[in-house]
Amino acid sequence: MGKKFIWFILTITLFTNCNTHNEKEFISLRNIKFNTDWSFKLIDEKSASQPDFDDSSWDKVKIPHDWSIEGEINRDNPSGPQGGFYPGGIGYYRKNFAFEKTWKNKRVLITFDGVMSNSEVWINGKSLGKRPNGYVGFTYDLTPYLNERNNELTVRADNSAQPNSRWYTGCGIYRNIWLNVKNKIAVAENGTYIIARNITDDSAEIHIETTLDNTLPTDEKVQIINEIYNPKGEKVSESTVDQYVLKNAQKIINQKIDVKNPDLWSTESPIQYTLMTKITKDNIVLDTYKTKFGIRDIKFEVETGFWLNGKNIKIKGVNNHHDAGPVGAAVPEDVLHRRLKILKDMGCNAIRTAHNPFAPEFYKLCDEMGFLVMDEVFDEWIASWPWVDYKNEGKVKHGYHEHFEQWAQQDLKDIILRDRNHPSIIMWSVGNEIPDQCYPEGPKRLKPLMKTVHKLDNTRPVTAGCCFIHLANDSGFASMLDVTGYNGGGGSVFYEKDKITYPNRKFIATEIPHSFQTRGVYKTKTVMRSPKQGIAVPDLTQEEVFPEFSNFYNSSYDNSSVRISARDSWRRTDSIDYVAGEFRWTGYDYLGEAINGWPARFHNFGIIDLCGFPKDHYYFYKSQWTNEPMVHILPHWTWPGKEGKVIPVWTYSNAEEVELFLNGESFGTKRNEGQMNLSWNVPYEAGTIKAIARTDGKVVSEKIVNTASKPAKIQILADKETMNADGESCIHLEVNIIDKDGNLVPNANNLIHFKITGPAENIGVDNGDPLDLASTKINERKVFNGKCLLILQSKLEEGNIKVEAYSEGLTPKTVELNALTVKQ
Repeated sequence: MGKKFIWFILTITLFTNCNTHNEKEFISLRNIKFNTDWSFKLIDEKSASQPDFDDSSWDKVKIPHDWSIEGEINRDNPSGPQGGFYPGGIGYYRKNFAFEKTWKNKRVLITFDGVMSNSEVWINGKSLGKRPNGYVGFTYDLTPYLNERNNELTVRADNSAQPNSRWYTGCGIYRNIWLNVKNKIAVAENGTYIIARNITDDSAEIHIETTLDNTLPTDEKVQIINEIYNPKGEKVSESTVDQYVLKNAQKIINQKIDVKNPDLWSTESPIQYTLMTKITKDNIVLDTYKTKFGIRDIKFEVETGFWLNGKNIKIKGVNNHHDAGPVGAAVPEDVLHRRLKILKDMGCNAIRTAHNPFAPEFYKLCDEMGFLVMDEVFDEWIASWPWVDYKNEGKVKHGYHEHFEQWAQQDLKDIILRDRNHPSIIMWSVGNEIPDQCYPEGPKRLKPLMKTVHKLDNTRPVTAGCCFIHLANDSGFASMLDVTGYNGGGGSVFYEKDKITYPNRKFIATEIPHSFQTRGVYKTKTVMRSPKQGIAVPDLTQEEVFPEFSNFYNSSYDNSSVRISARDSWRRTDSIDYVAGEFRWTGYDYLGEAINGWPARFHNFGIIDLCGFPKDHYYFYKSQWTNEPMVHILPHWTWPGKEGKVIPVWTYSNAEEVELFLNGESFGTKRNEGQMNLSWNVPYEAGTIKAIARTDGKVVSEKIVNTASKPAKIQILADKETMNADGESCIHLEVNIIDKDGNLVPNANNLIHFKITGPAENIGVDNGDPLDLASTKINERKVFNGKCLLILQSKLEEGNIKVEAYSEGLTPKTVELNALTVKQ
């Protein structure tokens, strides 16, 4: 049939205690990546699930894979503005693999971290099951259906019913796949649960719940050995118990271990321990299972908000969606790490997973980097908004309301079990702006969800993001939550009123403010939605200073928002002790939810653009959320044709005072006395604008912005020069257009061509412009307001990589990079 069989060899040590083959000493193989050698085609062909189907003409792809981001942005795509006008469809994936001799008499399971969406999986033509929710991972047991030679795995991903979301979802197997091979007595998948209690400087009680699977036809007596290792790899405590496990059954075993002088996990010092669980029988190791965890204490108080390890702190958070701009929904870990680092450098300490669970590596990175996480599971239950004609058809035509009654409990359970050992997670959110909150049915639907969460994890509170809080109050929905989430859509203005009415309520701002900025764009006339329901921002000038910008773009002064500005929102959050903190909408721009419609593929909600380039709001938050001295100037200072026109110049700084200069002339010193920004009206003339920040009379920071001349050169800044030759690692190349003196040209829009040679490929190129509909998978891009980004990913070979960037009329630029094999 033209089939090419794909064989793979596991190069992991399978045995312990001896150098000869002994099946009794087989140790389970956990988390073997199963991402390579897949074939793919956009097709709806039922026979593709059969093992003898000919897929020899299909494309070869690597998982994670998002076919939507590779498709054409088209006004007629049924995803519409919600999905950024990207294509959906039905796709099939197939992989042929060999049966390893060490698998005999073992269990072989496969885990998909996420398939978007409505997936069905077959092994050798046998259906293993279906899963509608693309954000929730799932595991299937392959064992009963494996052949002892070759096997064919098939996955169907059906994301054709559009729109099914309020933002870009991506399509296909967009997260990792894992193979797990284990003995018939072993720790269950996600089978450990670790709780730290009675934490003092001297000790902490570590309560461990271990779930064992016994798929043998006989009762078995085993030993469960739990060992705790500190970050240095030193064993600090252990416990051993003997247990009988009944045939074809699960057994839950509880143990308690004390850890002396514990190092606590925190946002500043994210220290983790490792639990090593071993299952033995007759001194033979049957299974090993490793779980990382942190020792930390969290609580929410009625009057004082959030506490971590006995310290009262404000949650300084952002909402993020799961995509990463030019790579779509298939986000490599290096890309995710860069995005988180940029947020960390801004002073952000928390992330809300808006509005569905993220990939497992996100939580791992948050554990390692010190972020607090609100883990959110649903954006939709059943109901529709009160002002629409239909009541129980959700928010979008083909949304999760079609599956809620059948799947909500299973989806919720699977996420809690998967994520509950992460120290970063401090709250579970069971919904965002759920219309059900407005009706009497809302509390009835909320109750079983909260019951499930409390049963599986009673150490963290349950919340939900409530807009129309007055309706959620009337229905009783808001008062049922452990911590009540206030969204900006008619919620945050009610803090004081609700505090009087509900004095024992715990408050968190789950989604506020909603403010808009386009990087490098400025407007002096305020544009606010519903300002009378919040705090209005006055116009900066009587006449618009920057009429040249499109209405699709938003002002980078803090004067484009819904109900409240970033400054006023944080001022309220920071000054009200009982509000635990806020999650700003959003950290990053994200694809979809293009509220202005065609031809925009997204809207400018983010503090940071699609490429990871900070906007001016980034520096506002840095001035409020960090202590390292800084000062930032806006707008940029390249405005040919505006000579003599008065331009509002703002600074953000955490210093006591700032003095502003233009071409050496002082425009005066202003003190930081709670305004959150300082402003001067400056007649424009080309040259140098400078801000000097002082505290206690001493200069602590300085910022200089020069007027740029015409574009002259291409500058490339790489976030690193070497990456692993593992087919996964990435390098980000920031491409800037600079003038002859090295100044960024902030209004440049040159088309850049890229030539890439060596063992790397372009996985995404973008510029942050919502109106640029070019493919992110081709080797060229216009810069937008002076900048674009190219992301390279390594191949499975080492060598030198060269990237050449060139554009008509500009001095080209070449960078040389490397891909190296990491020694194990």
